[in-house]
Amino acid sequence: MYANPQTHVDCESFLSVPASEKYDPEAEAYNFYYRKQQTQLPDNVRALRVLNREFPRRGKLLEVGCFTGTFLNRIRSDGWEVTGLEPFRPVAEYARSKHNLDIIEGVLPEPRLRTSHYDAVMMLHVIEHLPDPTDNLRELRRVLKPGGVLVIETPRFNSLSFKILGRRERSIQNCSGHIYFFTEQTLLQMLKQNGFDVFRVERVGRTLTLERLLFNIGLVSRSARVRRWLARVGQTRWLREATLYVNVRDMQRMYARVPMVKTEVPRKAGGHPSTGGVREKQAQPA
Repeated sequence: MYANPQTHVDCESFLSVPASEKYDPEAEAYNFYYRKQQTQLPDNVRALRVLNREFPRRGKLLEVGCFTGTFLNRIRSDGWEVTGLEPFRPVAEYARSKHNLDIIEGVLPEPRLRTSHYDAVMMLHVIEHLPDPTDNLRELRRVLKPGGVLVIETPRFNSLSFKILGRRERSIQNCSGHIYFFTEQTLLQMLKQNGFDVFRVERVGRTLTLERLLFNIGLVSRSARVRRWLARVGQTRWLREATLYVNVRDMQRMYARVPMVKTEVPRKAGGHPSTGGVREKQAQPA
């Protein structure tokens, strides 16, 4: 496990956004991430298909970090009874008004989430933003029913791209909200220590526009001139609209089940309070 210290925690700072602020997906400040959500919806649906096979009769599902509700709405269309947890008030309100979704505004741990209530939890690209991932895993185990399944996805810090690029890797230098990075072994160990049985591990990629692909190439080049040139090229309309699935196996998606008979998970004992005894390192430059 590797620490990437930040001056603030973005998921917690979202809670302080005033209620008067409105979310407009077409606004310049928000449009890029909104389009990114739409582009990467097929990636998330691949995980949903695995869950659908595990729960042919569906059930109750919680998405942690549901943002505008794009994926949560898609999940509901497959027959799930859905709830979202989202700290950013403007997008939580947008998800309610746009998709008529049940959204709880907050972060983990969240006392309004009922114990042993959900059949499944989706937490995609969220755990790396959390200041205490172990405590949050315990909270998710609390809200899941016996036999419930957690789907978690996050960058894989022991991938070849991380090893080659070091701190030039895009997930480190372009995502200021990432507090922790996890190797596959560390994440497996954390899930096991917190009462989950991992039954499926996937090394996945992402769907992105060709504009975004050029941006990422410019980012890892560490050349301001190359970055500016690729950014100008990327503004071509067809590059902004054309998409490509790229899998360099730098993302890990794990499916973990709560045992049918829940056992008591030890509270924090030794080690860093955020890691539950898993050794933490600082992310090192290349």
